[in-house]
Amino acid sequence: MPIEAVILDVDGTVATCPYDFDALRAAVRRVAVQRGVDAAALDIPGVIEQIDAVASRLGDDGPAFRAEAEAAVVAMEVGAARRARLLPGAEEALSHLRQSGISVALITRNCRAASEIVLRGFSAYDVLLTRDDVPRAKPDPDHVYRSLAALRRTVDRAAMVGDHAYDMEAGRAAGVRLSVGVRTGSSSDDALLSAGADAVIDSIADLPAWLDNHREVAP
Repeated sequence: MPIEAVILDVDGTVATCPYDFDALRAAVRRVAVQRGVDAAALDIPGVIEQIDAVASRLGDDGPAFRAEAEAAVVAMEVGAARRARLLPGAEEALSHLRQSGISVALITRNCRAASEIVLRGFSAYDVLLTRDDVPRAKPDPDHVYRSLAALRRTVDRAAMVGDHAYDMEAGRAAGVRLSVGVRTGSSSDDALLSAGADAVIDSIADLPAWLDNHREVAP
């Protein structure tokens, strides 16, 4: 059964990743401290998860904290997104996949406003789902399920492609046919394979040929 859908992470996979995640976490911590919560003590690496954890501890004050923290994060993401650039070969690779009859979805933990800046002028995809578009972003498999539902494709004929363990974890949890890591982010091959990657390739520029060589593309 050939692959009919490819789901790709955006930052570090399709485009450069301009975000300072330490600074994003620090911004959330500052807002949390103003409300009496030491977010650093929670020892939660993900920015989204950090906001969720603090909001749950604040009870009635949780929604106000969430709104302020998310506004701070979005402002930083939007500013950084203007420095992003498509990675070499990304447009050609995704255009080739679509011309081969493969549907392409992009999913990201970043906000839609920043993602649309990163992808400005880029149209070689069918669906974009950001964290604003789903109740639970990757590594939760819901992000993958919703992208496939939008494409009207099934997990048994889908591949997940990304540069981070979260991408591989999301693909594995969803039960996709293939999970493929790329070396254009900061994750090592071992980290990607440990998180569930079936293979690791240099970049998505190599993806069409890799799928073809492994007979995952319809003739």
